[in-house]
Amino acid sequence: MVGIGDIDRIIIEWRSLLRQIANAPSLEWERWTAMQTLARTIVHETESPTLANLPPLEYFQTRRIDHRLILRRY
Repeated sequence: MVGIGDIDRIIIEWRSLLRQIANAPSLEWERWTAMQTLARTIVHETESPTLANLPPLEYFQTRRIDHRLILRRY
């Protein structure tokens, strides 16, 4: 089952792989060169989902989180 954010994570990972291929050293191999060219084209033609303008944080989101567990004593 696909959870919240899974699709965005897949896109981020896919673009990361394409950037690694695009920036990898060139090889004297026609298929590798063609794949690098295609990877560069796709990276430049598509927009990263992480570049979205996010709304400002709410006040309660800016406070420090206290992760202590307080148990009642009987």
